[in-house]
Amino acid sequence: MVISTQLIVLSKQSYRESSLLLAGLSPDCGKLSLVANGAQKLSAKNFPAVDLFRELEVEFDDGGNSDLHTARRLEIATEFDAIASNPRHFQMAGRIGSFLLKNAVPNVPLPYTYDAFKSVLSQLCAPPGTPDCWNMVQCSVVIKTAYLYENGLLPEATDPRQNDFLENLVAAGIENSALPACRPDYWKTLNEWLSSLLDFHHLAR
Repeated sequence: MVISTQLIVLSKQSYRESSLLLAGLSPDCGKLSLVANGAQKLSAKNFPAVDLFRELEVEFDDGGNSDLHTARRLEIATEFDAIASNPRHFQMAGRIGSFLLKNAVPNVPLPYTYDAFKSVLSQLCAPPGTPDCWNMVQCSVVIKTAYLYENGLLPEATDPRQNDFLENLVAAGIENSALPACRPDYWKTLNEWLSSLLDFHHLAR
């Protein structure tokens, strides 16, 4: 059976003479690993579509019991190449990508986390001085909250206002919209609390 989905590339390595081994996040398939035959060949009509933090439209054969699939089609959907122009942002994207690769599971959909990650990548690509752009701590908070929420690991708060805040935060991450308002210093406190939840659930970081 042929599966069509999206993939944000989080890892790539050479395989044989001209192929690549890819791993990344898919909204429909969770962690997705692909063999892209001939993906390193260059010509006037064939350019390297595959690179880190690019969103691809992919088709692959889903057969057998292996989690490694053979790609039939790879096309660029969205480029986030501007991240590479800012080393701190590139490192941030790398840390998030590493977290997702370690904790996402094959064949377990993660649509909320996927959309939140796309939003974070878009924010990290924004030119300096862009109004209402998320800072680094806010990006970290968004992806942690989305992942924990989607996997049922976010505890119910005793204060309903806290629950509303977290749900609005998840929605903002999915939609790449303005974050809910709070005190500036609260983002650091929230980020530390979310990190403690990751440790509590024995999630790799």
